[in-house]
Amino acid sequence: MMKNVANELPWKDAPDAVACNFALGHLVNNLPGRVTVGGRIHAETYIAAVGAIAGYAAQRTLFAAGAGATADIKRVAAASGEQYWFGDSLNHMLVPATAAEGNRCVWSLAAGGAVSAGIDAQRLPRLDAMFKHVASTIGGPNEGKSSVPAQHQAQLPVRDLLKAVWPVATTCFSGALPGASHAYGAAPVAWWSAIAAQAANRPIQNVKGVLPPGIALTLLMETAIYSSKLDQSKIERA
Repeated sequence: MMKNVANELPWKDAPDAVACNFALGHLVNNLPGRVTVGGRIHAETYIAAVGAIAGYAAQRTLFAAGAGATADIKRVAAASGEQYWFGDSLNHMLVPATAAEGNRCVWSLAAGGAVSAGIDAQRLPRLDAMFKHVASTIGGPNEGKSSVPAQHQAQLPVRDLLKAVWPVATTCFSGALPGASHAYGAAPVAWWSAIAAQAANRPIQNVKGVLPPGIALTLLMETAIYSSKLDQSKIERA
């Protein structure tokens, strides 16, 4: 059962708080425009994009913390030769170990959004089932696909979707948006994961009219889990 805690921005007392605030605002406001189809936001692709950014940002923040933080991380090769990251420290970037960490982890914030959208907290999708699904599809024909029904899949494979939207996230993190009248400085990589997680709170509520919150949460979280495992060279390679 998810325990609700006050959602206080975790960087509020940090020296870079203003930069983080603007990065969050820009990410929330600019991402929807990248997932439109026929001039309208495609709900599933939007939710998957939010999850992809949150999962990959969690990996980037963890790896930036240094070798001590990643001692348990293992690089695992699939039959295809592709490499993926696994480890408890990576999982804990997505799912808080304590209630106090809930304001910086995508699971707590997205689940809170799903509850606000109408799902009973007792009926949230099971995390163990989502992690198991993602692991079981790696290296196979359904890699990156969520366990949600076929009609609720994103319009792009997750890896391609992440490649398309990660530049939006890094631009927002940089604080230097094209056409902006003022640059607010860059949000440190140490806060990227928390910023992206905070950006996962509202989207499920925004699409609840067309996408049931339980399905939206499963899609977002499984996409985040998968994206956290992807090799940086495959996403950011020139």
